[in-house]
Amino acid sequence: MEFKQIYTPGLAHCSYVVGGRNACVVIDPAREVTQYIAIADSLGLPIKGIIETHLHADFVSGHIELRELTGAIIYITVKANAEFEHYAVKDEEEIQIDTLLIKMLDTPGHTPECSVYIVSDLERGREPALAFTGDTLLVGDAGRPDLFPDIKEELASKLYRSLRRLEKLGDNIEMYPAHGAGSLCGKVLSSKLSSTIGTEKIHNSAMLKHPEGEFIKSFLEGMPETPDHFSRCSEINRKGAPAISKLRNPIGYSPEDFLKLSRTGYVVVDTRDQLAFGAAHIPGAYGLSIKGNFATFSGWVLPPNKPILLVLENMKDMSAVLKALYSVGLDNIVGYLDGGMSAYAASGLETARLESISVTEAKERYEKGEILLIDTRLKSEWDLGHIKCTSHIPAPDVRKMYTALEGDKPVAFICNSGNRSLLAASLMLNMSSTQNVINVIGGTTAWSALGHPTVTVGDESCGLPVR
Repeated sequence: MEFKQIYTPGLAHCSYVVGGRNACVVIDPAREVTQYIAIADSLGLPIKGIIETHLHADFVSGHIELRELTGAIIYITVKANAEFEHYAVKDEEEIQIDTLLIKMLDTPGHTPECSVYIVSDLERGREPALAFTGDTLLVGDAGRPDLFPDIKEELASKLYRSLRRLEKLGDNIEMYPAHGAGSLCGKVLSSKLSSTIGTEKIHNSAMLKHPEGEFIKSFLEGMPETPDHFSRCSEINRKGAPAISKLRNPIGYSPEDFLKLSRTGYVVVDTRDQLAFGAAHIPGAYGLSIKGNFATFSGWVLPPNKPILLVLENMKDMSAVLKALYSVGLDNIVGYLDGGMSAYAASGLETARLESISVTEAKERYEKGEILLIDTRLKSEWDLGHIKCTSHIPAPDVRKMYTALEGDKPVAFICNSGNRSLLAASLMLNMSSTQNVINVIGGTTAWSALGHPTVTVGDESCGLPVR
């Protein structure tokens, strides 16, 4: 048996190529599919099967393009109600592809159509060897059941029963999930990207035999924020995304034309570093540094139906930026600023700026009551430690809460490094009536490095209520 795990940074996504004697299958492919063809070619094995463990919420899958390029059959549970050409797999059905025997188990909970695929290498025997658990069972965790708010209690109950089903599998079976630490598909994912069923039975709290009611309560409390694009990506995956090769290539626009387009409904995404953005940027631009968790936050905040214009630090960044945007279903990338901000500055056209201050200055001004300091990290990060009496608003939520921040004091945003606070600050600049907005560079990482204290329990009497 041949085996390759492919990890997609930013999305913390794991996909797989598994080969038999004369053919191979791809499990949970990312949208960029040429990598799987390259791996299959290196193994000398044609791709005959494409397996989807579920309709992924955090990224757009490339199963359609991979099928078009290889002629492989897409396998997905009948419960997915997929609208593309596929083989609808039933619970406990076995499929043989070359020397691989693959059995599907319905394991709803994270989503209604989640499934697990158990693989046996028939060259060694029928004993199951691998379990591709998708987002049902993760290393150290299980997939969050709250992505469908109207049925989250029902899904949590189904997840409990699905995990009871998986605990009957052999301890020796190697387990390979669809995500690792950094994904928002779970709460306490491990940084390990593989395990065994036996190890998870012992060490994964989701697999321990809690009463069902206790399990449901624990899996509906304290879950990370749900990005806007999760439901959108699920539906794109149900229908099947268009091939990346069929999308139009972005074209370069002169500074004059770029500015005109930005004023007529086009969305400007500035992917440069926070310091460069602060010094000068196109008015109305989103500050989404490619150095941050670019794909997730782009999918989270960018309007999906509007054409997108890019500002790049270097044209070498184009490939990575497009790959990230396509991965979250943002396909309408029409152009970029030709010559970058250097050409724009030389044109003499209007620019905007964002004040940037160090944590040392932020501390001094905050303690004097001169600024309103807002922590823009995720709740899980906030809970582990934050600056006393700061308010917590995750960066994307500035879109909903900016009016509560408008006042006499400058609003200073902080995160762990300055990238998410950059996004929050750009949202505040674009949506509110105030231009008195600050980004704290270095973030809580620099704050802690300087020995400044943090607390683990927020003081709700200070500023805005803690979310």
